[in-house]
Amino acid sequence: MCVGSLPRHTWESKKMMSPPLQSFTKQTDFASFKYSPSKANGNFHRSKSTMSAGTMKETSRTLSTRNSGGRYMSTSGVWEEQINASTWPKSPNGIKPSKSDPALAPPFSPATGPSMRIKGQMAQGQSTFQTRTNRHSVSSGTNGNAITSSQSRIVRMPSTQSQNEGKMGTMKMENKSMMNIPDLTLKEAVEFLSSSEESYQQWGATFIQHTTYTDESAKSEVFQLGGIPTLVTLLRSGNPQVCQVAAGALRNLAFKNQNNKLEVQRCGGIAKALQLLKETDSTETQKQITGLLWNLSSANELKQELTATALPALTQHVVVPYTSLSDTGPSSYIDPSVFNCATGCLRNLSSGKDGQRQTMRSCPGLIDSLMSYMKSCVAEENPDDSSLENCACILHNLSYKLEQESSGSFSNYNPSRDAQPEKSPTIGCFSPKSSKAQKTFSFDTVDASPPSGVKWLSHPNAIDTYLSLLESSENKATLEACCGALQNLTATKGNASDAVSQILVSKSRDLSQFGPLLKPSNPKLQNTALSLLGNMSRTSSVQGTMAKQILPQLGELLEGGPSKFGNSDESIAAACNTVVRLMSANSDTSKKVITNAVIQSLTDLSENKKFTKGSNAASLLLYSIWQDKNLQSAMKKIGLTKSAFINNNITQVVSRLEGL
Repeated sequence: MCVGSLPRHTWESKKMMSPPLQSFTKQTDFASFKYSPSKANGNFHRSKSTMSAGTMKETSRTLSTRNSGGRYMSTSGVWEEQINASTWPKSPNGIKPSKSDPALAPPFSPATGPSMRIKGQMAQGQSTFQTRTNRHSVSSGTNGNAITSSQSRIVRMPSTQSQNEGKMGTMKMENKSMMNIPDLTLKEAVEFLSSSEESYQQWGATFIQHTTYTDESAKSEVFQLGGIPTLVTLLRSGNPQVCQVAAGALRNLAFKNQNNKLEVQRCGGIAKALQLLKETDSTETQKQITGLLWNLSSANELKQELTATALPALTQHVVVPYTSLSDTGPSSYIDPSVFNCATGCLRNLSSGKDGQRQTMRSCPGLIDSLMSYMKSCVAEENPDDSSLENCACILHNLSYKLEQESSGSFSNYNPSRDAQPEKSPTIGCFSPKSSKAQKTFSFDTVDASPPSGVKWLSHPNAIDTYLSLLESSENKATLEACCGALQNLTATKGNASDAVSQILVSKSRDLSQFGPLLKPSNPKLQNTALSLLGNMSRTSSVQGTMAKQILPQLGELLEGGPSKFGNSDESIAAACNTVVRLMSANSDTSKKVITNAVIQSLTDLSENKKFTKGSNAASLLLYSIWQDKNLQSAMKKIGLTKSAFINNNITQVVSRLEGL
């Protein structure tokens, strides 16, 4: 039995979890209230640089899965751009993979000297942020569409030849730079790769890199010609320029080409790429390698090896150095685009199997660094940064089944020693099940020391960050990831979920963050927010506050019918079930919210078999309203009779649900 919740009727006790969204358009309808997170020592002044002009549309997929406690969880997956939802496979654990393949890479810029420091970085082993010189953040495209995903192309010449900026923010080689490359065929270019002359190797790899950018069919031709094994071998060349162009060619070859991804892995390309990443101090080579790994990570077949090998390497050599200041002196400079590619790769890996998530949770420094970066973006008012989006999606995925897979993750919370259990209000329709009072407790945070590792995922400071981003971000994927992470943290059936719900209500004050998330203009985010509120509504100690703030908004949505929920069966059901739990917690608010128009809409929904879950939930809500004596009296005063709430159809539905 879930502590502090309703009796566990199947029809009304489903807790939810949810993933991120991806059709990037600016939103300006957020509440004016600005959530201020606790600031560490020091000031934050991260600059907000943007990508060059160019847009890219991506779609995101959200899948909520029920856990044994009857609540819903969600994950952020790997992303593919412009993929039809019906074509997405479902993995055995119920997580829908989403693939992030950006059509084009960010523009190239000369490598910045190691003397530059990165702003908002944190000393290792410390929780304070330190101000340094400007960090050029990788953020959304200029017209609001984020240039972020799981795969990216590189077409830049490895030399210092002049370049110009191609469409969508990608650098193409100018014609004059191509004059250095003979007029080759792909067959000749592949043969050049095996030449004993390094200049020929470089020409061949550069030609392949360029051609696979302009001609999709060239990828298959290079595969057939056997060019990939040789390119993989060249990753260990003694010539840094050859290594760089070989990595760039492989990056383009692997972009959205499953056969080439698998061929790179078969030839030992992952191990060689990681070795090069560890050895090189070239920013451009780092960009190529991390971009290649990002592309490879969207293949499910490669995630196990990448989790075992690329995860620790990217964490140690990119993620931690980028977000930290060495205790012993200046650390190596990591370019923001390298960090973006690395987190894009890790984002894809986080959507893998249960064991892979657990491996990521236990990776030293990973969660601390991701949270550090998110907090610095919040403090510097840069909530739409694309690397921040990646970090939020990773943490969202790592919160999936958190308590089940990592038993010590919620050890921050214990029932207060002096807290007396109290009975929650009886809500429900059926006796004796619904008359069973549930106990609820108050909670304290046990450990006031700074969190580390997996304990970050459920810590109040993480909740602070998520709430702040829900207020300030206009990036739909970031919003859904933050909301989904909170949904996962409230999805279990134990005390920890109730504790997180209490903290959420306490920190969000008047729950103003959630209003904009319920707007029908963004159905996927709305579904995630409704799932979160549904989870929270099972905690009796917050029902009174939630009823006052949330019931009016839910009533408005229900009055508008299915279109207000994007015609989502799950969203309609979540809204109805949440009203069932909250309406007896504040009778005055409920009487104002439940109007003739709402009842008529619920009646229509109860008869609409197009929405199976929504129809059942609407029937239950109508039945529950009449069973509540206070509300029954109010309904009679506005001229409604029992027949509006209880009929043969509703009785059959309720009887069936009670028997489940």
